[in-house]
Amino acid sequence: MLEQIDLDVSLGKHAYEQQVDTLQARLYDLEQVALEARAPVLVIFEGWAGTFKARMIGVLTRRLDPRGLRVYPITPPRTYEKQYPWLYRFWLKVPAYGELAIFDRSWYREMLAERSDGGDLGRWRERCEDAVAFERELAEDGAVIVKFWLHIGRKEQARRFKRLLEDPLTAYQVTDEDRRQQRHYETYADSVEDLLARTGTPAAPWHVIPSTDKYFARVAVLKTIIDTLEVRLGHKAIAVDDDAQAEGLDDSAAAFHAVQRDHVQGRVIPPALAPGAAPTHTPIPAPADVVRPEVAHILRRVDLSQRIDEKEYTRQLKRLQAQLHLLGLELYRQQRPAVLVFEGWDAAGKGGAIQRLTAELDPRAFIVHAIAAPAGEDKVRHYLYRFWRRLPPRGQLAIFDRSWYGRVLVERVEHFARPEAWRRAYTEINEFERQLVAFGTIVCKFWLHLSPDEQLRRFEARQHVPYKAWKLTDEDWRNREKWPQYEAAVDEMLLRTSTPAAPWTVVESEDKRFGRLKVLRTFVQHLESELGKVSL
Repeated sequence: MLEQIDLDVSLGKHAYEQQVDTLQARLYDLEQVALEARAPVLVIFEGWAGTFKARMIGVLTRRLDPRGLRVYPITPPRTYEKQYPWLYRFWLKVPAYGELAIFDRSWYREMLAERSDGGDLGRWRERCEDAVAFERELAEDGAVIVKFWLHIGRKEQARRFKRLLEDPLTAYQVTDEDRRQQRHYETYADSVEDLLARTGTPAAPWHVIPSTDKYFARVAVLKTIIDTLEVRLGHKAIAVDDDAQAEGLDDSAAAFHAVQRDHVQGRVIPPALAPGAAPTHTPIPAPADVVRPEVAHILRRVDLSQRIDEKEYTRQLKRLQAQLHLLGLELYRQQRPAVLVFEGWDAAGKGGAIQRLTAELDPRAFIVHAIAAPAGEDKVRHYLYRFWRRLPPRGQLAIFDRSWYGRVLVERVEHFARPEAWRRAYTEINEFERQLVAFGTIVCKFWLHLSPDEQLRRFEARQHVPYKAWKLTDEDWRNREKWPQYEAAVDEMLLRTSTPAAPWTVVESEDKRFGRLKVLRTFVQHLESELGKVSL
């Protein structure tokens, strides 16, 4: 591909000056359209050393509104960034809906450096897959991604390096990495060819820009970005009501306002959804045809009759907590991160299980994330953003009380996410967890299960205990009314996201003591299989 690029194309300064102001003005207008359409935009500059990417970015941003713009110069990962999966630092830089992020080098810098240094080919292919998945997830969430490879020949690169090195004020710009690239230009070019072939997709294609003539390159980049935005935003800039725009991601607000409008217009709304309605303590309806035929009825087959007496519970609890204490130290010694996910029915005992699990752990070594509806920065970005930013570094444990599975549970059932959004989430979640495990993260996932009757008993008990009453909300009662829909969603979640690397464990929590012990025992076994057994 690179050999076929005509590097002799030129524009000339006069023709450039005639066009650049108009192009910059058009780009400014499209920046405003992207803001109104709530479309995040990512512009990625990769290319040969010596193509003056910083100057290109200066021309690109000169007329843009800086309030919705961020430029990221990407360097090799710092020490603290190596404590996380390799894409972690780039997820933190994902632009908010309607904002523009420009990357002076990107995730591809690290990939190319490893490949040109003779890195493992299997790791290279895996990282290509990671990059494609990352960009696909952003694009499916509405992002516009424009990727450039700025191309010059080997002789032109050598000429530019020589000119820079002759001036003491610019000599610092030619780094050891740049010199190595010049010496091994052909080998590096082979890596680039492979990269472009593996990571160019319809959602995020590569644009190879001949950059021998700087004026031609700048105009070509501006026109490519403008053309891409006009095509994408021409379909994205659909008028929505102001309230829905203000609320958030994946049309969750739009769905909410649609419910409110239905109420105002006199359409039938279930009593549990009516504003101010008192909780209804009605029996849970028997599941009918709410589970799709291809999804197995997993929860209905769970044996909820298992019990344990208090004396045996106390004995086993102390032993398991002691083992967890030692395994927590081993986790730190081996510098392995761990992630625990707790999902389950309301009042199934997630909090109690987490409390017993962490009782004997070093409090400096873990953090518990109580996940509620997204707010602030989390609300204006891809739904996985808030979980990437909460990942634990090496040697530490992160516990998620609710998690990314909200996308295929509450957001699915309550229509906070479009059907196409929660359906593709199964693939996105599996990819997310695959990347965690590939990094060395120990992932353990629990669904705490109980019967509708036991849930009702616990709800009613909470009403009469002052220090527990705060846990019971109107939302808990409304969720009971949708038990069949949630059961269907859970069944499909378990079926589609239980993988060999990150399997689900269904915990029988009809008896709280039995459920707590199963959580601790499962986690101990998982840690021992990864870290080795410990002796008390």
